[in-house]
Amino acid sequence: MTSQSSSSVRVRYAPSPTGYLHVGGARTLLFNYLYAKKYGGILVLRIEDTDQARSTREHEKMILSDVQRLGLNYQEGPDAGGSVGPYRQSERLSIYAQRARELFDRDQAYYCFCSDSLLTQKRELAMKLGKSPHYDGTCARISKDEALKRLKAGEKAGLRFRAYQKDMVLQDEVRGRVEFKAGSVGDFLITRTPSSGEEEIAEGIGMPVYNFCCVIDDNAMGMTHIIRGEDHLSNTARQLMIYEAFGWKTPVFAHTAMVLGSDRQKLSKRNGDTSVFEYLDSGYMPEALLNFLVLLGWWPPNDFKPSSGHPEILSVDELAQCFNLDGLQKAPAVFDVQKLQWMNGQYIKHLPLDEIVKRAKPFFVKAGIEVDKYPADWFAQVVDLYRVEVSLLKDLPKAAALFFDASVTLETAAQDWLKSEKSQPIPGLISGFLESSSASLTADDVATMQKMVAEKAGVKGKELFMPVRALTTGMAHGPELKKVLPLLGRDRVLRHVQEIRRQAGV
Repeated sequence: MTSQSSSSVRVRYAPSPTGYLHVGGARTLLFNYLYAKKYGGILVLRIEDTDQARSTREHEKMILSDVQRLGLNYQEGPDAGGSVGPYRQSERLSIYAQRARELFDRDQAYYCFCSDSLLTQKRELAMKLGKSPHYDGTCARISKDEALKRLKAGEKAGLRFRAYQKDMVLQDEVRGRVEFKAGSVGDFLITRTPSSGEEEIAEGIGMPVYNFCCVIDDNAMGMTHIIRGEDHLSNTARQLMIYEAFGWKTPVFAHTAMVLGSDRQKLSKRNGDTSVFEYLDSGYMPEALLNFLVLLGWWPPNDFKPSSGHPEILSVDELAQCFNLDGLQKAPAVFDVQKLQWMNGQYIKHLPLDEIVKRAKPFFVKAGIEVDKYPADWFAQVVDLYRVEVSLLKDLPKAAALFFDASVTLETAAQDWLKSEKSQPIPGLISGFLESSSASLTADDVATMQKMVAEKAGVKGKELFMPVRALTTGMAHGPELKKVLPLLGRDRVLRHVQEIRRQAGV
């Protein structure tokens, strides 16, 4: 495996601005972020927006916002600047045109006048004949002079690279030695014929395509390592040819494991491939989402001991400390939403309370609860009570509804505890105790009340605690009453008891 010991590391994340940032892209970004952070390198964010029909600045803003919310800061990018910009491909078209013309002038590329419909027919015919659907070379035989005359006459064309007819070899940091056999790649487009409404990037040069742009940019921006998903491995043979054509040094490649859904099918929205925006807006913590994503296809060294004490709970700083390409795995990873929820619950339980309170507030406000009208310390205690009960921040308002809903509802499971013969004296005993208590109800008062009920009603264990909980909260389960009832206060608890007795007929 390749090791790196200096600040020369330069990596990139290059999304297309066609929508929100999805979890697969976030994982790729995270791997690159951690590698740069580990070695004191530079993370570049490059916007690949040559698909003019689908790319928008609004989508770009959405992606950058999601990256910011995840806390994965990059050092160079469209909004951060840098010495090798511009960082939007749409602003680098003259660079691609210059390089494309250079290949044409050296006869390493030629103009292809075949229409999209004709290319589709050729591809379908080749497949019917059991041949590889490579370009058949029709336009490769057109002389330069004839091609230029046709362009001057108004015909449109793309530029096609003359593929090398030899084995191309990649030494991948995850896959090991990968061979692309001679003939496995046919002549491929480096620029395409402009679609309706598109303009040529230079006279006679169509719109650049992905494999060409990314090599030109990765070289110009000094990328030392390309860490990306396995789905890009099939592109690599073409990209290696472009590197060779220009005589450029090839960066280190690491193609990470693909991610499958819990059904072991291709990841989709149905089985977990939701946008980062949706996950965060549903109450997932950025730290938990990143912690979960990094373990999809990577594992820390066996001797690394996280401060959490759990081998799978690691902070971003800890991840950066131990991350290396050695830990990347070949086997597909499974996106288990249930495990993500468990991990998120761990972060909600263990992050500092003031941080959880700050992040929880928007979810209470969204639920219609006027948080600011409650004392800050009281609200924090309520959040602290229920954060151990939930795995998503969005579930906190519902879990803590007892404290914010003026009405009280008796759950069926709780009502069952009030119907038993042993429970009959309990409602009167609790009402009497509360009516004679002081306005400030303490944990000691609650303990005294339960002891009194136990002695006078002759009950203990569940036959004591469950009816008391049912009468005071209307619920069968929840946090300790010694913590709940003092926060509710004597008057409100008494109103609960009166209403629940009415509903239960006790």
